[in-house]
Amino acid sequence: MSLPFSTSSIRARAGRQAGLSLISVLVAIVIFSLGMLSIASIYTMAVPAVTANEAATDTAALGNQFWALLQANPGLVGQLGTTTAQTYTPSTYTTAPSALQPWLANIFFTQQTMLPNASVTITPVAGAEGAPCTAPTPTTTLCGITLLIAWSTTSGDLSTQKYTQRTQTYNYQVGF
Repeated sequence: MSLPFSTSSIRARAGRQAGLSLISVLVAIVIFSLGMLSIASIYTMAVPAVTANEAATDTAALGNQFWALLQANPGLVGQLGTTTAQTYTPSTYTTAPSALQPWLANIFFTQQTMLPNASVTITPVAGAEGAPCTAPTPTTTLCGITLLIAWSTTSGDLSTQKYTQRTQTYNYQVGF
């Protein structure tokens, strides 16, 4: 019984296919490399978005801290005024009421909570019943307080850097 292929024909076919497995490996490496480059590209686009949203998330904690300050210091509403918006920056935060200064220093100077190029605007507004906030302490009237935290974010490399202004607004009702 003879084999359908002779050993010489098998050797001849093996000689013609000798480089095909090497080419297959090289094509697989190129495809894998393109996939890895795609993942790296997606990552470089995602990092700035996460960083920008981290600052917005930090403002939520700062808003809660401000609310706690209002509750702990009822006289703070009277110190803020009754109708005038007060804007604080790193150079003017020392003009704020003393109860607010440590909180503002966290926003402007503490590395973990610092917002870049930040400003904080606090505005007394009418209370829930519509009457203006006129009492020095909110024990006799409702007072509304609007807190606006603004900061700017950067994007791009050093040669094409863009600044984007971001803001977060919180509204509070203080009093009885």
